[in-house]
Amino acid sequence: MPNDVFLTSDEICQLLRCSSTTLWRMRQTPGFPQPRQFGRRLLWLRSDIEQFLSLDA
Repeated sequence: MPNDVFLTSDEICQLLRCSSTTLWRMRQTPGFPQPRQFGRRLLWLRSDIEQFLSLDA
């Protein structure tokens, strides 16, 4: 896991070109990757997001 890149919600919004509200709605979708919690921060693995997007396409 040392080569994994973690993304914040702001970075995911930039990647997907969506608002934070849209990201919140996407998180309610079954199958959307669950974030990892580091203290108070929620972070997603970039590879999980990319895999989810490739399944959706």
